[in-house]
Amino acid sequence: MTGTPEPLTPEQELFARVMFRLRIYQSNGQRYEDLFTDVMTKRHAGFRQIKPQGSRGDEGNDGFIKDEGRYFQVYAPEDPRSKIEEAAEKARNDFEKISAKWSPIHHFRFVFNDKFSGAYASVEHALEELKNEHQLESAEPFLAKDLEREFMLLPKSDREAVLGTVIPRPEHIADIDYGALTEILQHLVDNQMPVPADGLPAVPDYDEKIQFNGIDRTASLLRVGNYQNAAVEQFFDQHGEYTKPDIRNRLAQSYETARVEASKEVTATETPLGDRVFFRLLDDIVPEAGKQVQDAAIVLIAYFFEKCDVFEDPTE
Repeated sequence: MTGTPEPLTPEQELFARVMFRLRIYQSNGQRYEDLFTDVMTKRHAGFRQIKPQGSRGDEGNDGFIKDEGRYFQVYAPEDPRSKIEEAAEKARNDFEKISAKWSPIHHFRFVFNDKFSGAYASVEHALEELKNEHQLESAEPFLAKDLEREFMLLPKSDREAVLGTVIPRPEHIADIDYGALTEILQHLVDNQMPVPADGLPAVPDYDEKIQFNGIDRTASLLRVGNYQNAAVEQFFDQHGEYTKPDIRNRLAQSYETARVEASKEVTATETPLGDRVFFRLLDDIVPEAGKQVQDAAIVLIAYFFEKCDVFEDPTE
């Protein structure tokens, strides 16, 4: 495995991740397999690709790390949502090919370009059955977020080689609107979670934080939005570990701007400062948006409000 990555600035990290995500979204079939192989060869010294050989093909093995008994099979349809059952069947069939020709097999990873839509039950069940039937240590999907994680652990020079471009110096990188906010807001619009009959567990110090920040009229919006935390977590689980800090930092920056502007605001109304900050933050996230998108933005603010990433933490 390669050494510790060279330190990059947050702007450079975001630039690299955005460019790599674009490659993932654009890559299907052999193109995605080539991208996977490129990353894994650079990331793991023991990774070897198996090239198809005439009528024998690759014997179900698109790449492996022999010393670890770890085998990979790649499937990257153009529209993963329409190929769920085919993916499950391919996982079964390809493993049977591998098990007939290769050994020892301790770990099987089904490399599936889900394009950050998440794993599917049919695929998970098929892999669990293979694990039990063949007494494997693990049999799991290897999703787009997993390939992104491997890429982001590469040193700068290897990342540039994969992308085919130089990662610019921070001062040469313009502000990047990479669509993560748009993606999560659309996810929240499409995936409203039902509120359980017994409600949700009480959040420690939630009311204290509301009072500390001078929030009055918008407190009920935060409380209702907080009931959709599971939908936010679902999105972050599908999109990997790098999306959450990007969105958190974006909202934290917007909050600081909103706080400063609201503090300077001269108003004839008696609207509490915390409420004015809330509405400025909401307007910055979704200016001139319809009700559904605005409700989704409130859910997002409520989530990071609970995590103490926006508004002030009374304990500090």
